[in-house]
Amino acid sequence: MQLKTHHTSALIQAQEFELTGLDIAQGDADINFVLFYCGTSKRHKKRPLPVGRLKASLLSAVQQFPIMLGRAVSSDSGLKVVVDPENLNWPDITEASVGNMSIASLQSNGFAWSHWPRTTHTVDLAQRASNPMVGVHIVRYVCGGISVHIKIRHLIVDGNGAWLFYSAWARLCREECKGYGGRELVCPRDGELLLLSRSSMISKLLMPISGQDAEYARVVRHVDQMSRFFDRVIERRLQAPSILSADTYDCNVRKFALTCDAVIRLKAVHGQLANCSPKHMPFVSAHNIMYVSTNDLVCAVFWRAITRAHYALDPGDPHTCMMLACDMRSRLGLPPTYTGNVSFPLVIHMDKSQMQQHTITDTATWIRQQFSVLSPAYVQYMSTVMAGHDAMQRLGSISHPSNSFFSASIVNGYPMFDMVDFGFGKPMHIDIPPYLTPGFSLWMPMRPTAQSVKAPTTVVDIALREDVYQLLLNDAEFIEYLEVVY
Repeated sequence: MQLKTHHTSALIQAQEFELTGLDIAQGDADINFVLFYCGTSKRHKKRPLPVGRLKASLLSAVQQFPIMLGRAVSSDSGLKVVVDPENLNWPDITEASVGNMSIASLQSNGFAWSHWPRTTHTVDLAQRASNPMVGVHIVRYVCGGISVHIKIRHLIVDGNGAWLFYSAWARLCREECKGYGGRELVCPRDGELLLLSRSSMISKLLMPISGQDAEYARVVRHVDQMSRFFDRVIERRLQAPSILSADTYDCNVRKFALTCDAVIRLKAVHGQLANCSPKHMPFVSAHNIMYVSTNDLVCAVFWRAITRAHYALDPGDPHTCMMLACDMRSRLGLPPTYTGNVSFPLVIHMDKSQMQQHTITDTATWIRQQFSVLSPAYVQYMSTVMAGHDAMQRLGSISHPSNSFFSASIVNGYPMFDMVDFGFGKPMHIDIPPYLTPGFSLWMPMRPTAQSVKAPTTVVDIALREDVYQLLLNDAEFIEYLEVVY
């Protein structure tokens, strides 16, 4: 069933949000998460979870983020989102029931997508008739538990902004569950709107700068090197007509566990800068780097193992690359609550022969070194590059499954369990649907364990070709730190 909402809100004013090249580059992609909740909790042991309040608080939450109630339209200057108080684009809310499946049965299978009910599958927002900015699909299980599948158009927000919205929505729902059910939830009239993503602030930050600037020149050289690497990848695609599409590959989502003990061992052995090769030490000293981060080390372990697998399968391909999503808020002087698209794809590339000479420490330090290019000048230049007509073609070519490539979305997921407490307990599982992570995407939501909530096991979801996956199982460096879940 689909919830119909035709009412308007007196709190929403007519307004327009100009979209930047970064927004438009996201296209019609959706940011997707699925949250699983048990049917019982300390607050709701003998009655169903308050799905009605969950939906009502959603309609109140979107009023604090007015761009989510708008519609994307074309203009002479590009694309923009128009909010019309008389014709608000309310979230698309649907529900379904599963009569023969419980949350416990999904948990026993490790929440493998192959065991999820078909009713969890939802249509992309851009394919909905009203083209909504937000979609929520609630599935009820026989045990009384629910899963909440949330989609937000990437056109208007990045991952950080999505979680800011989830947090605001959960806060409203918690208030509703505490006994304010008779009062309509509305956003404060005198409160500052949380969504400032299309303000003049970002436009000023993205204004062109002088080509004489030394920092700008360094960024241009870096992007030019990256562009030439893209060109080589595209050229190889054209020279190999038998490799036409990713659909010809058997890619499945695999799950690995990174235990607290493995993280401690990884950092103890490879997290010491003393283990860096001499050629990396000038960079380490110049940037006053004191340690190698866990994120860089984990990325290095995956990148190296995937590269070795692809090299074994195709020794004639000399290149490897990895793409990281980088939050640019602090570098641009934006507040943490800024919810526009300011997460940049940083593509790090290397020759396979170079990686073979590296230790894990070297590769992790190389990853950190590439972050030095992230600056306001990089944002300014890449905003133009990403708005180009061939930007998505280049990224699509480089992320083709035949390449030794993966996209790492390193997320400290443990705080998310607090952020999405809607008043009936924290979710027992948070996931990303695999069909939304093509290529080799890495998702690391941290979960508390029975041993210690401060030292959770990290579960890594990554989409892999079957032949690559089988080689990873026999990769000594990889299995030293990662445990196979399925």
